[in-house]
Amino acid sequence: MLAQPRARNAFLSALSDPELALIRSHLTPFDLPLGNALHRVGDEIEGVIFPHSGLVAMILPSKEGGSATSILVGRDGIVGGFGAAASAAAVCEARVLMAGEAARVSASAFRHLLDQSPSIWQHAARFDNIMLAQAQQTALCNAVHPVESRVCRWLLEVQDRCGSKIPLTQSTIAQMLGVRRTTVTLIAGRLEGAGIIDGRRGYLDIINREELERHSCECYRQVRSYVTGLLASFSTTAAAD
Repeated sequence: MLAQPRARNAFLSALSDPELALIRSHLTPFDLPLGNALHRVGDEIEGVIFPHSGLVAMILPSKEGGSATSILVGRDGIVGGFGAAASAAAVCEARVLMAGEAARVSASAFRHLLDQSPSIWQHAARFDNIMLAQAQQTALCNAVHPVESRVCRWLLEVQDRCGSKIPLTQSTIAQMLGVRRTTVTLIAGRLEGAGIIDGRRGYLDIINREELERHSCECYRQVRSYVTGLLASFSTTAAAD
């Protein structure tokens, strides 16, 4: 059982004391090793993961061997909630991009908690809706916006979850966005020349977030605004209850 799990994961932190008491006994510590696949397409979801640190990418592979990231999940969300609640197979791969720590609850226990507590079910539904909004906006972004705007949006999303120093290579970023590495290298060079990022061996350092937002498309701001509003309404409702 985890001690004080609410301090580091947004889902757990937003639970009321009675809700947290229900879930606490089911939580176990869970490591997120770099590169580990938490589940792959078609796998049965065996557990729901609540990251405290690190970064998980929800990846859609193609038959041609390429892939693209639909959602990033850090301490702001949960991994496996959709599939566990529905007893459904995974529709994407969940891969650890940055090592970290998490809490885990089995899929069967998660379903039991949702059945036992309508408030936890509603809470989980809000977080699922946030992930759906991210996936939908990413699909639109990939279809209509230039690669440079998409790279900037992606870096902002990573920074929100993990801080300004991003321990990812340009090759990894290219894989996550489904674009050529040379394209990312050219874009990174332009951003570095403009004083927006500082590239080091093995990581990128965001040094001018305001300019990075200016170079990003509107997708980042739209999702952030939606998430902020949804969570604010949840906090207001919870306080009233």
